[in-house]
This record gives sequence, C-alpha cells and structure tokens, in this order.
Amino acid sequence: MTEKVKVTIHTASESLVSWVNKGQTVWDAVQQARILQRGDCGGRGLCLKCRARVEGEVSEPSRQELVALSPEELAKGYRLTCKCHVLGETSVLLPEVRISSCKTGLLRFARYPGVLSAVRPVNTHIPPFDRDKPIPLLERIEWAFKGYKLEIPPVNLNVIARLDQGDGFRVVGGVMDDTVLRIHPRGQGSFFGLALDIGTTSLSCALVDLVNGDLMGERSTTNSQVAFGRDILARISYVMENEEGLTVMRNRVLSDVAAMVDDLLHGLEMVPDDILEMVVVGNPVMLHLFLGVDPRGLGGAPYVGLFRGGTVIRAGNLGLPMHPAGRVVLLPQIEGFLGSDILACLLAVDPGSPESYLLVDIGTNGEMVLKHGNRLWACSVAAGSAFEGGDITSGMVACTGAIDRFWLEDGLLRYNVLGMGKPEGICGSGMVDLLRVLLELGVLDETGLINPQRYPGSSHQTERGAELVIVEGAETANGNPVVFNQQDVRQLQLAKGAIRAGIDILIKEAGVRLDAIDELLFAGAFGNYLNPRSVMGIGMIPPFRSERIKAVGNAALGGAIASLISIPEREKADRLATKIEPIELANHPDFSRIFVESMALK
Repeated sequence: MTEKVKVTIHTASESLVSWVNKGQTVWDAVQQARILQRGDCGGRGLCLKCRARVEGEVSEPSRQELVALSPEELAKGYRLTCKCHVLGETSVLLPEVRISSCKTGLLRFARYPGVLSAVRPVNTHIPPFDRDKPIPLLERIEWAFKGYKLEIPPVNLNVIARLDQGDGFRVVGGVMDDTVLRIHPRGQGSFFGLALDIGTTSLSCALVDLVNGDLMGERSTTNSQVAFGRDILARISYVMENEEGLTVMRNRVLSDVAAMVDDLLHGLEMVPDDILEMVVVGNPVMLHLFLGVDPRGLGGAPYVGLFRGGTVIRAGNLGLPMHPAGRVVLLPQIEGFLGSDILACLLAVDPGSPESYLLVDIGTNGEMVLKHGNRLWACSVAAGSAFEGGDITSGMVACTGAIDRFWLEDGLLRYNVLGMGKPEGICGSGMVDLLRVLLELGVLDETGLINPQRYPGSSHQTERGAELVIVEGAETANGNPVVFNQQDVRQLQLAKGAIRAGIDILIKEAGVRLDAIDELLFAGAFGNYLNPRSVMGIGMIPPFRSERIKAVGNAALGGAIASLISIPEREKADRLATKIEPIELANHPDFSRIFVESMALK
C-alpha cells in the first residue's frame, strides 16, 4: 500500500490539510487542496513562481532550486513547490493566498426586451383525490398536463404531494418542448436558466428567470485548471501527457461551476432542479474540456477540434448541478481558436452599435472582430498570459491586492490598489499604465530597454535583467516587493505585439480605412479597466480618438444570457458563425514582419 503523508497548508484566510503519496511534490499537495498557488507553468518547473516556505520532512533542494532561490531564501525555508518532494509530515505557508472567489461585477445587463426562452409556463389544475376511486397523484398530474410528457424529479413530486390534501389545486409547470420538467404551486417558485462563460483564466455565470428575464445573480471565480498551466496549449499538453488528464481537467471546471451555482442558490430558497437550461460559451479548447472531449486536434496546425457547431446535451449526462432532464446548449464556434465567446460578445454589443466597429476581447487567447456594413471579419492571436499576470514577476489577475492603475503626480509614481488595501502585485491594466509611465519618464525607450539610472526609485540587476522596485516589501500585503524587470517588459511586448499585429492585419484584409471605424470596443475584465491613453501610448492599438474607445464589460456572458432567454438570439448566433470571415494569421505573409514591428513601444 502506498504510504500517505499529511501536508498542512496555511493561507491568509484558513488552513487546509492535504494527503498525498509519499514522494509527490508540495505543488501536488497544494493543487489537491484546490488552492490556486501562484505559478504559470502547471508545476513543470519553468516559471519559477511557485515559491513558498516549507517545513517538515521534504527532499533536499534540487539543482534548479539552488539556482533559482537566493541563499537568504533557502535559509528561511523557501522552496519551489513543484521541485520539493514530500517525504513525511509537512507544512506549507502561503500568506499571499486568500481562498475566495473573484467577483468582478463586469456584467452589463438589464432585463431583456421580449423573453422568448425555450421554457414556458403552463398553468393547470390537479384533480382532487377521490377516496371511492383513488388515483395516484402522478396519474392525476399526467391528466392535468394531457398532451405533455413528464420528467419530474422525485423530490419535486414529494413537494406537490404535500399539497394534495384531497381537494384539487392549481399548479404551474415549466415546459421545454413537449416535456414538463418542474411543477410549482400556482404563484410560487420560478423556472431558471444559467448562462456560463468559460474563460481560460476565469469563469463567470449568471442566474436568470426564464419567464420574465430577471437577472437573479452573477458569480465569477478563477478557472482552477490554471493549476495545470495558464495557457490553452499547456492544458492540451497535460491532457496528451497524462492518461487521466482529460478527466482531471473536466472535473476541475465542473467543480468550479458547481461551487458558483451553490453560491448563487444559497439564500434564494431554490434547488438545482429549478435550473432547466444552461447556455455555455467559451473558446474551443475550454468547450472541449468542459464536455470531456479530447482537444489535441487544437494543439497544432491546422487547429481543428472534434466538433465546431452548436451542441445540445441533456444535463444528466454531464453531471451538472441542474435539472437532470434539462438542456445544456453550447453556442457554435467559428474556426480554429475563434470560439463561441466572441459570438456571444457580438450578440451583446451589436444592438445599438454603429455601422462599423472593432470588437477586441483580450485574454490568454485574444479574439477580435471587425464589422463594417453587412460584413464581419475575425481573427485570433496567441496573446499569452502576460496581461493576466502570467510570466510576469509580480503579475497577478485583477483581484483584491492588484495594482490596476499607475500615474505620475509631481514627478512621482502613484498607483491604485483593488480593494484599497496594500498591494500584492500588478494586474494587466496596471502593467499597461506602468509601461506608458516609464516611457514618459525615459526609463524605457521604444525598444523596451530599461535605463535604471532614470528611475526615481531603487533598482538592481537580476537574472531577469535590470529590475525596478515599484513598491518596497515593507509596503506590500505579503512583505515581498512589487518589482518590474527587463524580462517582464519583453513578455508584455510579445503580448502587445501580437494584439496590434492582429488588429492591423484584420483591418488591412477587410480593406477598411481606420477613420471609417466608428468605435473600438474592449470586452472582458482586462479591457474594462484599460486607460485609452495608455493603450495608445504603448502602441497596442492604432491611433483611435479616445472618445471612440469604449469598454463593454463581460460581453461574452451578456451574449450568453441573451441566447438563454431568447431563441431568436440563439438562432442569430448560428447565422453569425457561418457569416463571419475568419482570417488565419499563422500563415499570413505579413504577420511575422508586422508582429516584430508591433513590439515597439510607440
């Protein structure tokens, strides 16, 4: 029998215990406890971010740790958790980790005009119980809903049975197609749907009343698959290299969804059976992993998955927290890495938008659509995880403790922290601001080279090049300084260059003049907080007028909601998927040249 070893993990909010096989790594123990420790490579020893203080019976520091960690860090017990093997009872200290969900509040949604969902209420009367001719309740329900099939959960039947006191009573049934899924006493209960946006880094969902279109609540959380790598190619590699990889990935996202649903239902006196339909959007890799479908076809050219069109599946086949006979609807993908999330964005922004606009959703996988007249062009770029904190020394997602804005005031660097506490790192919008401010100070030149002599704060040389201390350790939440170095700049230049190259080629291939584009719309969490001056100041986008640049929040989730409560919107998504003209950048003759040119900070 394999010996099990106890690992206690102390975080800023609570302590958890994980039991692992002797010889597994501390990283394995942390992931098994479902704690999202900082680390971008999925425990493969590439990013060197999974530093933590470790005490107990563990392996000696590896050669890689001796190189990556300073003698002072090693003396204090710091280790790379992915290289530190557990040999006996062990404790891990992660003071920078708070076990909580990120609630972004980026959904911009009002009650949808004209609800035409797949679920409709049907009012009827259950006949009274006749003691002379006793008929079971279920048969009387079948009579009341004559012409419909019944797929009512036993728990729901028990609730109705408590109302069956002999006299007849009125009920309302939630009907999908020709099937009654749920019954409530007339005037009580509701029929709900869930919209779900599966992002590479985060998940967001919204609970909606399918009868009147009311938004009941929304939740967001980190996609716990990030434990196996922040980018989609790392996730694909994990599936290909591990026999149970696909199951592990799918279970992760289903568990995340279940936690959000449980949080939404709490206090609403509702149960999962009240959720009768779910609409899901996301990039193609995330949708494959959600269904438990092998995504390896998307791991290399020509980037073709196992399915592309819209998909409808019974909820019971997926094990989701909803009515087992309910439906899970995946909106169609477009091509390659252009997924249903960008389609959902179009559904959300198109009403009321001008004749011509450019929609940009920047995440690990950047997607953009140009609409001009009756035509639509789209492309996808591998922006990487830099703007979501990946591969950046002090990078982090936009949660409490992240610096989201920088500016100059009386020649000094000032910043804002999400949550108004002490900083822990820098999120994407803060990085863009920081690049612009450093350019203005002359600390950076257009090539991205750092000149530390021009920086008003402290700096030093590291293996990652010249490093600027943005916030001293004494002023941070975790005691670690917030820094920004030459390698961080290069990672951001790669991400910024990919986005700008995609935009430039998209506009060029469409043959549309820049001044003919009425608006530039930024979707998603990153785009929501971007400062237009900073975005143009570093050359991430062409020179639009700032008043023409708008943030549209979580448009993907907004579009998923529209599809959930309006069958015509769902049909519109199907039409858009075939109408959009995808532009493949990988084989574009000008991409390499434009990409290199676009890395310049100007």
